Amino acid sequence: MKHRRWLEAILWVGVIALAAAPGRAQQAPQEMVLYNGKIITVDDHNFTSNLGTVAEAMHIRDGKVLHVGANATIRPMAGPGARQVDLRGRTVIPGLILTHEHPWDWTAVTPPILTKVLSYDDVIIRTLEGSPEENVQALPGALADAVRQAKPGQWIYFIFTLGRNYEYAVRGNGNYGRSGLDPKVFDALDGKRITKQQLDAIAPNHPVLLRDVFVSVVMNQKAIDESRKVFPTTDVNPFAEGGANVYISGFPFQSPMRWMFQDVIMQDREAQLTEIMRLGLEWWAGYGLTAFASNLYAPSNLRVFRNLDRRGQMAIRSMWTWNWRPDYFFADPMMLTDLATRVGDGTDYLWNGGGIIAIGGGCTQAEPLPTSRLMQDPDQMVQARRRACLYAPGTVNAKLLYDYIKAGGRFINMHTVGDEDIDNILKIILQASRDAGLTDEQIRAKRHGMDHGVMWPRPDQIPVLKQLGIMASGDGYEILQASPANLRVFPN
Repeated sequence: MKHRRWLEAILWVGVIALAAAPGRAQQAPQEMVLYNGKIITVDDHNFTSNLGTVAEAMHIRDGKVLHVGANATIRPMAGPGARQVDLRGRTVIPGLILTHEHPWDWTAVTPPILTKVLSYDDVIIRTLEGSPEENVQALPGALADAVRQAKPGQWIYFIFTLGRNYEYAVRGNGNYGRSGLDPKVFDALDGKRITKQQLDAIAPNHPVLLRDVFVSVVMNQKAIDESRKVFPTTDVNPFAEGGANVYISGFPFQSPMRWMFQDVIMQDREAQLTEIMRLGLEWWAGYGLTAFASNLYAPSNLRVFRNLDRRGQMAIRSMWTWNWRPDYFFADPMMLTDLATRVGDGTDYLWNGGGIIAIGGGCTQAEPLPTSRLMQDPDQMVQARRRACLYAPGTVNAKLLYDYIKAGGRFINMHTVGDEDIDNILKIILQASRDAGLTDEQIRAKRHGMDHGVMWPRPDQIPVLKQLGIMASGDGYEILQASPANLRVFPN
């Protein structure tokens, strides 16, 4: 019963989110009153479990909540033609705002959306929903069957769902390190169990992309060749561990999962890609998401979302941040000035919030256990730690971040793992801001931010984060995915 009530709450907040979206203005009323419900306002801003006012009714006009209160007070506010919805005791919660999320990645691996827009004449799409072991065994036969159905040279796109309830996601670090909790749970797309050579043998004349619903990707040679037509200066090399195919030259995130579907497979299908992304936003709005912030990741994302925004078809508000080739663009004074002064540009539904330089490395002051692999070779440990500190003094990233902050930029949406790089980043922000002549209040007003809170902050970093007005965010997923693996190496 409790599960059903929460589903009702989420469904109702999704209805409100879609009613508020400009892209649905023709389908939804401009004015609406919800009554006979439990409207959770969360208007108590103290750090307690108190949710604040719980009202009976709510008045909405043009996508904005105007009033909440008792039925007798709110219902008479409805104008002619306003829709009045009897909630019959259901609960309504506020819309969810995610400080670090990227629906453009996950929409590309949502089968109901893809198959609604794309037919077999466009792309051969297959979904494998079993365990990793079952999927590895099923892939050769399923791929051979897809080849038989495909037209000459047609793309074949496989999605590994990690289970209907994400039950086969690996409980390890961000690179799918195995937790040891279940030997049957592993990354099927680690490049070892399904190889490029295997894909080439089964589908030598078709570009093949295998993708799970997180970050792993394996491609065959044809897919690599097609990708180089779009990004000709990019090299393909294997991971140091495993051999999965990733792009590593000229792109900061070293992973084709960010843009292989949007920019390569869908490069000549702009209208269909736009519809896929529009439906993706509505999908997320149905779960109660009303706003999110994210690095933009792929060129097509910027083009498609700006088109959706111009058409009034954004079901969710989005703050986007720059992360594309900062080593190139941030080094150019004109582009640096443009990016640093672009913050805030856009509309109510799509605006720029800043940028980052590179993903923070996993460098830490914590000492690993003597029995850990890192301690078997102290020199290797020192070198690994040095490489992981991406913002260490004297590095290119440190200089780029200094220049960006001094020029007026906002550092936001940063993936950061490891307390030592947090030290480096905080020192750079403070020094660059001081050299730019900013006061403490002006520094805080920038609202720089860092996400993916793994192995930070240390207690002594918290006052500095407060002093600089840094927004720090993390979530239960980071604890679940990263902490078990880290605690086996760094117990304290």
